[in-house]
Amino acid sequence: MQEIFVLGTSTSVAPPTVRERLHVDLDEIYRGLERITAKPGLLPEATPLATCGRLEVYGVSTRPGRAIRMLQDIVAARSGLSLRELEGHSYVHREDEAARHLFRVAAGLDSVVFGEAQILGQVQAAMENPSTEKVSGTLLTRLFQQALAAGKRVRAETEIGRGSASVAGASLKLLETEMGSFSGRTAIVVGSGDTGALVARLLRKQGMGRLVVVNRTLARAEALAAALGAEAFSLDDLPSLLASADLVVGAAAEAEDLVTRSSLEPIARAHPRARFFLDLAHPRNFSRDVGEVAGARVLDLAQVFERVTAAREARSAQLPRAQAIVDEEVARFASWRRSRRAASVLRGIRGQVLALAQQEADRRSRGWSEDEREDLQRFARSLARTLLHAPTVAIRDADPASAEGQWLLRSASSLFGVPDDDDQADVSE
Repeated sequence: MQEIFVLGTSTSVAPPTVRERLHVDLDEIYRGLERITAKPGLLPEATPLATCGRLEVYGVSTRPGRAIRMLQDIVAARSGLSLRELEGHSYVHREDEAARHLFRVAAGLDSVVFGEAQILGQVQAAMENPSTEKVSGTLLTRLFQQALAAGKRVRAETEIGRGSASVAGASLKLLETEMGSFSGRTAIVVGSGDTGALVARLLRKQGMGRLVVVNRTLARAEALAAALGAEAFSLDDLPSLLASADLVVGAAAEAEDLVTRSSLEPIARAHPRARFFLDLAHPRNFSRDVGEVAGARVLDLAQVFERVTAAREARSAQLPRAQAIVDEEVARFASWRRSRRAASVLRGIRGQVLALAQQEADRRSRGWSEDEREDLQRFARSLARTLLHAPTVAIRDADPASAEGQWLLRSASSLFGVPDDDDQADVSE
């Protein structure tokens, strides 16, 4: 039977230095998953979920243990970590626990900031990514749809997301403490994705004097800048822009450091001033030694996470109700899977019995007239359906969640020689 699993790492199990080593470009992940899912059997479905604080791969397999180890081997080889190190800084959940984990993520219950709104959009973006269509399938599509439903219910039926800050919002509170007023200051936001766009909007709302958006693709920077009354530049312009910057926010998906000590020092000598660098990217956009340059102060995700602990505790009273909603949605997803399994077994039995009846009718009626052949075929189909009635009713009436119902499904699939799986069931069932 196919199982759902997740292999992942996040701020809850890995420090920033380890997460940076575990970082893999999302396009590279998709390319690797396409190669694996193209091979029959081992991993027919997969969906990655990457945010600033986590990297996860959800998968479906009839051999989940082998599929998980294969993914671990790939990540270990890519990161340079040993399997022991990787296992110490990652997690694996299977079946209902995998579903529960994703539903908690979508609901903001696994975020540093409880009820974080941004994560729901990131889960939806992962599901709707065009590359996901090449590697995902019915089970994971339904899993992510149910996760979105769970996340929306938690936000609608509890107070956990009311007044809560995203990581970007918490970052600005930290900046206000460090910098004071934004009035008359110049900020450069590097990256126009979800995090960069949110930070840029919040900076504009908080009265930042001059706002500059920098992105590798200039058109994306221009689109965001136009909506905020900001300026737009390409990534190649970043060095020249640093001279006048009071704040530089790193939120770009870049594998290499965009600002280093050696690149900043000449600028700092020629244009001395206090500069704040807020690094929200994973991996980092600014090298760790940037803070050693005169006038430079570097703030990163680890410091942001420390500052939101109090807000997290304040919203913890909403957790029991939020978790109850997640559990209800997990049960609903499990019920859907069980119904698919029963439908798949029934479809297999009916298809096999009717095919055998047709074959026997064809064999027995060789040399007969057309009318005689049709009469025998109708009789064979009628007899097959009559024989199928009792097992069909039994399987439909059984509770697949009970031990008796599970035994019946296994027995029926074994007796009739059909797969006990749901990979052929239609998504509408």
